[in-house]
Amino acid sequence: MGGVYVVRSQIITDLNAYRTRINPLKEAIYDYDNQKRYSYEELETRSEKLAYFLNRILAVKKGDRIAFCAQNSVEFIDAFYASCKTGVIVTTYNCLLNIDELTRLISNESPKVIFYDCKYKKTINMLKSRFPNIAYISLGTEKGENDYCCYEELMAIQLNQQVENVHIDMEDIQMLIHTGGTTGLPKASKMSYRSIFYNSLSEILTLGLSSRDSVYVFLPFFHTAAWNVLTLPLLLAGGKIILTKEFHPKKALKIIEEEKPTVAIGVETIYRLMAEQEEFNKTDFSSFRWMLSGAAPISREIMKIYWDKGVKIVNAYGMTEIGPNNLVPPVNEMTLDEIKEKWNSAGKPMFFNNVRIVDEEGKDVKDGEKGELIWKSNLIFSGYFNNDEGTKKVIKDGWVYTGDIGRKDEDGFYYISGRKKNMYISGGENIFPIEVEMVLNNSPVVKESCVIAMKDPKWGEVGKALIVLQEDKPEAKKELKQFINENLSSIKRPKYIEFVEEIPKNQVGKLDMKEIKSRYGDS
Repeated sequence: MGGVYVVRSQIITDLNAYRTRINPLKEAIYDYDNQKRYSYEELETRSEKLAYFLNRILAVKKGDRIAFCAQNSVEFIDAFYASCKTGVIVTTYNCLLNIDELTRLISNESPKVIFYDCKYKKTINMLKSRFPNIAYISLGTEKGENDYCCYEELMAIQLNQQVENVHIDMEDIQMLIHTGGTTGLPKASKMSYRSIFYNSLSEILTLGLSSRDSVYVFLPFFHTAAWNVLTLPLLLAGGKIILTKEFHPKKALKIIEEEKPTVAIGVETIYRLMAEQEEFNKTDFSSFRWMLSGAAPISREIMKIYWDKGVKIVNAYGMTEIGPNNLVPPVNEMTLDEIKEKWNSAGKPMFFNNVRIVDEEGKDVKDGEKGELIWKSNLIFSGYFNNDEGTKKVIKDGWVYTGDIGRKDEDGFYYISGRKKNMYISGGENIFPIEVEMVLNNSPVVKESCVIAMKDPKWGEVGKALIVLQEDKPEAKKELKQFINENLSSIKRPKYIEFVEEIPKNQVGKLDMKEIKSRYGDS
C-alpha cells in the first residue's frame, strides 16, 4: 500500500476538513483504553487513508455500505469522516444479537466491508461462512483467518495528498442506525447528511456546546444517542471525545475525576451503576454543566443522588427516526430548584423541531391533554432501509408518528406517558405503564420496576408490576403495598406484583419488552 497523489475539492459535508483548517492541533479524541490522543489533523489523515483504501483498493462506491461489529473505538470516527469524502454508508451492528438476527440484518443491508473487534471473533467466523464475499478487516494489529487485512496495515498507507471527494447531496444517506429493537428485530433507519448535520446544529444551538466542552461516551456506537446527541455535535463544535471500548462504572468515575468532562448523555442503568460504587461520593462532578438521561425516563430517586452533588441531571427525549435531538429542558437557564420542580418532564422542543400532539383522528389536542407525538423537521430520518411498508406506517404526510403518548403543560414543557402500543385498557380507562412505574420507583423500597398488561375476565386488562427491591425483606413488601394504596388511584394499582432480581434490558438500558412479556406475561 504505497503513496497516493490525488486532489480533493471542498464540499459542505466534509465536516472535519473545516474543523482541521481552524484548529488542526486541538485534541479531538482521547482513546482512554490505549492512552492515545488524536488531534483533528490526525483524524483528517486517518479518514483520508480509509477513504482511499475503500475507494481505490476495495472499489467501494458511493451508496455502498461498510459495517462495524465492534466496541467503541476511534475507527468509528475514521469511518464517519471517510463517509463524508466517499459517500459510503456507515452501519453498525450490536454483536450481542444472535447469529440469525445478525444474518438477517446483514442480508438486508449487504455491506461490502465489515470492520470487527477480535472480542467477537467467534461470531465473525460464523458470519464469514455465511457471507464469504464480504471483506473482513480486524481492528488492531492482528489479521484474522481469511481477513483482507488488519486496520494497522490500512493505516500504513502513505498519502502524498488528499483524496478527491465524490459529489454528495444533503439528502444522500450517510448512516444506517438501528432502532432500539426492544420488541423485535431492529429496523435500519436511513439517516441523511441533512439529518446528521441538523441534529448536530440543534444540539449545539439548544445546549450551547462549544470547543471548551468534552464528553465521555457512555453508550455504544450501535445506538443513535452515542453518535448524535453529543459525539458528532461536539466534533463539529471542536470539543473533545473520550472513548473506552465499553462502559465500566469504576473506570467511568476515574475518567470523570481525571479528564473533567463537561456534559454527558446516559441512561438510568449507567447513572445507577456509578452511584452504587464506593468511589462515587469521593468523585468530583463539578466539571459537569449538565447530564442528560435518555432511552427511558430516569427515576427521581437516581436524579436526587446527582442533584445532591450539585449536578443538573435531567430527562430528555428523542428516538432514532426523529432525531434524536428533540426534547430537552433548557438546562443552562434553569436553576436546580426549577429542574427539581419539572423533574419528570422531557423538556421543550429543540432547535428546528416541529411537533404536534394529536388524537386518534390526527387532530391536535389541547394543552394538558394526552395524544400521540408527531414530528416534522430537517432532523427526521429518510425511512427504513429496504422496508417501504414499515416506512409508510410511520411517515404520513411528512410527519413521523412516534407511537409515544405525551402532553404539554402551560409552561411549554412536554411529558411522556409511554408507548401507544404498551398502553392497556382496564375497565374502559387508558393506563400508561410509565406513569405507574414512575410512582412505584419513588417508593424508598423499590430499586426499579416494570408494568405490563395481563388479560382479565372482569376488567379486560390489568397491570402486573415487576419489582426489584432495594433490599429483599418482608417488611419492604408490606411497606410497598401501603405506598401503592396511598399513591396510586385504584384503577392504576397493579393487580399482580412479582418480585424479581432484575428486569431484562437491552444494551442501551431500555426495557426489553419482548423478553419481559415472554418471561412474565400471559402465556
